[in-house]
Amino acid sequence: MSKEELFPKLSDAVLAGDEETVLSLCQQAVSAGFAPMSIITDGMAPGARAAGDKFSQGKYFLPQLIMAGEAMKAGLEVLLPLITAEARQGAAGRVVIGSVEGDVHDVGKNIVAAMLTAGGFDVVDLGVDVSAAAFVDAVRKESPDILGMGSYMSTTRPQMQVVIEALKEASLRDRVRVMIGGIAATETYAREIGADGFAADAPDAVRLAEQLAEGVAAAPTLEAGASPWRGFTLQQEQQLGGA
Repeated sequence: MSKEELFPKLSDAVLAGDEETVLSLCQQAVSAGFAPMSIITDGMAPGARAAGDKFSQGKYFLPQLIMAGEAMKAGLEVLLPLITAEARQGAAGRVVIGSVEGDVHDVGKNIVAAMLTAGGFDVVDLGVDVSAAAFVDAVRKESPDILGMGSYMSTTRPQMQVVIEALKEASLRDRVRVMIGGIAATETYAREIGADGFAADAPDAVRLAEQLAEGVAAAPTLEAGASPWRGFTLQQEQQLGGA
């Protein structure tokens, strides 16, 4: 099966949340000699973005969005071990990542962490429900190039600003670049709270992290509102508050 035939099917399987088909197609793609990162970014990621589009349009409910994320996660578990050892040595920089306090969602955060690792970053994953104090302690102890925060409910989004203010109070803000993402995050909000960037989805997070690690706070390459990890409008946040 050619790349032109296989990748759209893989994207559709992610969109449908069909883990079994995703696993089968990932294995076929590997057997056909396609690069693991290409399978991720060109095969699976479009399906994840399409799932987000449907959610933002009211055509998908949150459980369907989560299923798409789980399907992509299953594919990553096949592909990440195949990424070259050189890419896993942390040469690109160090990233501390976590879901903010009060937020226990981890699918999107886990996928971002996995893709950052595959992209050559040394990732310190603090997990979920991470307090501002814990983020500050991690920045102090780990000396990361980048701090990544995820918020997946409108009720937890303000914690991102709390963390940034805590970094300032600890005189650490100038020592680390801050990027945010998650369903509840937006590019506008990133600017409002003084973050250095907003990642629209997992592949975008890798691109942004590379730019931030080089000292360049670049604008996101994708508009908000179209993937499982992109920001949504204020109206859409209402249905996310209790997710």
